[in-house]
Amino acid sequence: MLSGECMDLIDSTSATRDLQIFHTKNHSFSRFFTNVRDGYPELLRVALPLILSTSSLTLTLFVDRLMLSWHGIADVAAVTPGGITYFTICCFFQGTAQYTNALVALRHGAGDKIGCSRVVWQGIWFSLISFPFLMASIPLGCWVLGNTGHAPGLIELEKEYFRILMYSSVALPLNAALSSFFSGRGRTMPVLVGNLIGNIGNIVLDYLLIFGNLGFPEMGIKGAAIATAATNFFPTVYWAFLFLGKRFQREFRTRQEVRLDKASFLTLLRFGLPSGAQFFLDIGAFTAFVLIVGKISETDLAVTNIALSIETLSFLPMVGLSTATCAIVGKYIGSGKVDIAEQRVWCAIGIALLYTGTMATFFWVAPEYLLKLFKPYQETQADFEPLMTRGVVLVRIIAVYTLFDTIFIIFNGALKGAGDTRFAMWAQVIVAWVFFVPPVYVIVTYFEFGVFAAWFCLLLYVIGIGTIFWLRFRSGYWKSIQVY
Repeated sequence: MLSGECMDLIDSTSATRDLQIFHTKNHSFSRFFTNVRDGYPELLRVALPLILSTSSLTLTLFVDRLMLSWHGIADVAAVTPGGITYFTICCFFQGTAQYTNALVALRHGAGDKIGCSRVVWQGIWFSLISFPFLMASIPLGCWVLGNTGHAPGLIELEKEYFRILMYSSVALPLNAALSSFFSGRGRTMPVLVGNLIGNIGNIVLDYLLIFGNLGFPEMGIKGAAIATAATNFFPTVYWAFLFLGKRFQREFRTRQEVRLDKASFLTLLRFGLPSGAQFFLDIGAFTAFVLIVGKISETDLAVTNIALSIETLSFLPMVGLSTATCAIVGKYIGSGKVDIAEQRVWCAIGIALLYTGTMATFFWVAPEYLLKLFKPYQETQADFEPLMTRGVVLVRIIAVYTLFDTIFIIFNGALKGAGDTRFAMWAQVIVAWVFFVPPVYVIVTYFEFGVFAAWFCLLLYVIGIGTIFWLRFRSGYWKSIQVY
């Protein structure tokens, strides 16, 4: 039997330990609540201009496709194969230059202002170096479009659209590098302004050149390509003017850091090239999907292009949120606050699912309303009915997969901000190019299952890639990566 004094001592020690555990748990909960409470305002402050920026691009692409659909079904059928081939070739270089965003965020988090300017210049140098490779790839893109099996008249429209866009291709990586100076530091309003300048200009030129309004020649799809190519450089000029201006020169020495810095450039290549490769593989998979679907029929290609245009209403705003997530993760990792970085990612997921959940409900409930917007003026409702019937099914598939696509987009941005770019690249290789593109090709080419079977494969692919990136983030491996 223990004495009364011993029992009192044990009870006192136990009570003290329980009180310490309570305070520890209460402190953890309090810190979690504080991080989430502070996280939403910070995330929205950084992300909202980027979301509005990509939303304006969404509107521009939507209006672009809408105007072309009014001009003719052949135009809207050709614009996505031509445009996505152009973007696929560019996206490797754009995705690499875009990693400047994460590097600026890391330097900003560490308090290195001069380092922010230095890494932006490395992104600019990489973009300029990429230009000859982009021009040399024009014959390759024309060859790809020429071997899609599409109708000869359609192929010529696709090639024309593609060639014109390629002359402005260097603007994509340049814009990615220049805008990263602002987005990487969480100053995203200039990004919004620059993109609005380009997008509004594109809509105006579309109106003038597609239909030949106000005395301009009617050029159809060629006019749409010229409008896009010209306005690609509008944000470039605006961001370069700000970046090199007196304000940032005084604080960040933006004009002194113009040199090619070996260490910084190699860091960009080390983490940026896998990021660019992953972006290329992702977009390349969708390009292959669109080109394969085009082998079924022109109607199936047109309805696929329209459905994917509708999907941009949910997809592109989340790209802006992903860019903000990448920058915020990089900032807190650069300042040694990994736990806050993690909490900010979960805040981003909450915002993203709220938005895409709303859009998914709209897609499921009212697909006919969106599809009717794309009916050409010259077609009767009876002529448009086959496209409408297929389109309803495809838009409802989008309603399901857009939720998983959102999960992929946000976690992909978070992992990039932490430097986990090699995993993203290899995951994309395996999932997209082993379990997605080959099955779509086989079921369309050999089994002739049609457009719905192809889109079901797309649904499985997006569910799979979203789940994999969620599990990777949950594993916590990204916390141990050293970028600098």
